[in-house]
Amino acid sequence: MRHLCTFIALSLLLSITLFGQSENAVISDADIARLPIPVQRYLRYTKTIGKPFVTWVELTQSGQMKLKPDAEWIPLHAKQWYRVPEVAFEWQGWVKAAPLFHVRATDFYDNGVGSLKIRLWGFIPLGTAEGSEVSEGELMRYLSEIIWFPPAMLGENIAWEAVNDTLARATITDGGLEVSGDFHFDPDGRLTAFTAIRYADMGDGEFRLADWYAPVSEYADFNGWYLPSKGSAVWLFEEGDYEYIRLKIESISLK
Repeated sequence: MRHLCTFIALSLLLSITLFGQSENAVISDADIARLPIPVQRYLRYTKTIGKPFVTWVELTQSGQMKLKPDAEWIPLHAKQWYRVPEVAFEWQGWVKAAPLFHVRATDFYDNGVGSLKIRLWGFIPLGTAEGSEVSEGELMRYLSEIIWFPPAMLGENIAWEAVNDTLARATITDGGLEVSGDFHFDPDGRLTAFTAIRYADMGDGEFRLADWYAPVSEYADFNGWYLPSKGSAVWLFEEGDYEYIRLKIESISLK
């Protein structure tokens, strides 16, 4: 909760600071001209042209999570907040691990530092993951999720490379960290997946680099934005694929 209060306070301050500069600013074709063609198509597909630049994003999610490759799927609901163009987010997800055991997971990233904290009933600590591998992983997560707030694709902290007509590679730099990932599109500009090589937490403090795949399956209208509404995330381990989360966006607000 302390993280969240500080996060919201800083976000409001940033929004107030930037408001006078961007009050009347909307995204134009000229703004996106420097981006790779498939990214330009995506910005048009999501109806971003003519929309304002954003500094704050809030969304709610429902879905399922699998805690281990051989575990059963369990229900999940979550809320998430982002700051833009400053790179920061907090995600709070709730799962019912057993009839009387409700667990809250908090993913956090701000200024080059990321963490994952697990608490029983929201306040009894069960575990924490921190360190350089976690921070890089959380920055990668932010990069993969800018699909929900497309104006962030115009950020000066993201360098784009056109790989081909339906694939663009992005490198994001923040807080002394740098990660890269690939955005996959169809010919109409619809994003179909994000892929990257990312650190996987294998438990007991062990991390290893592995292929990470986040496909998008559906889109929906959110107050005039046409954005991905369903997707999942999969670790592509040598010993087999591990799909660990399936999400549906219930609501999203871009301000």
